[in-house]
Amino acid sequence: MALIALTGASGRIATALRPRLRAAGHRLVLCDAPDAVGDALRDVDPATERVVEADLRDIDAHASAFAGADLVVHLGAHSDERPWDEILAVNIDGTRAVCEAARLAGVGRMLLASSVHAAGYVPVDSPRAREGMPLPAPDTYYGVSKAALEAIGGLYAGRFAMTVVSARIMTFDDRPGGPRSLQSWLSPDDMTRLVLAALTTGVPGHHVVWGVSRNTRRVVDLAPGLAIGFDPQDDAEAHASEVERRDPSRPPGVLGGSFADTAYVLGEPHGGTRPGP
Repeated sequence: MALIALTGASGRIATALRPRLRAAGHRLVLCDAPDAVGDALRDVDPATERVVEADLRDIDAHASAFAGADLVVHLGAHSDERPWDEILAVNIDGTRAVCEAARLAGVGRMLLASSVHAAGYVPVDSPRAREGMPLPAPDTYYGVSKAALEAIGGLYAGRFAMTVVSARIMTFDDRPGGPRSLQSWLSPDDMTRLVLAALTTGVPGHHVVWGVSRNTRRVVDLAPGLAIGFDPQDDAEAHASEVERRDPSRPPGVLGGSFADTAYVLGEPHGGTRPGP
């Protein structure tokens, strides 16, 4: 069927996507930095997968890797807070390089992994979250990089007539881990549905959507995703009793959770405290 290129192929999201996309009949190009491949990509299926080792900012290497692809799924990035120079080099310059490589390779569709942290200071009870899509309100340097990713996606969609989906991924995991994730969970199966929507949507242009499952306690709007054919099916409520038994605390009042807390130090991995969802 389709040829799909994944950046950040050794990461958690790509690792969950790979068997699901292969089962749907798709072939994959797995792109990651040489020092990131290692053990994470030892289970490559040579019949359906090809590995490309390249720095995220290497435009020529990625343009070659993307040749013939129907969709580029850009997942490569630092996935939490880092010093500004590291965020700039990998998350911002890397995104621009991937988009330029896709353009040079003639790829007409991209799915870019944005984050809820691009809008981390939006209150969970805000009408801006519940209806439509709020403007960026980043909570960290990491959040700024994801707002920049959305802007770059919009540029490439507008200037080069590409179809670009920027997905504000909320809490991706096998199952919800805490009270906040009962609102924000994105299941692996629904992440796969999001990729397939970006692959098949007939709506051109740039689209910012929430990467979230159909959770009963969801505080964001599914309508932007539904408009491109992303119809999530899973619900964190199936895990609610287990989550609440383990942690009965209330979820935070802003979308970014602990990333938006004043104790979360800008430029420090995990805010200098602990990993956030």
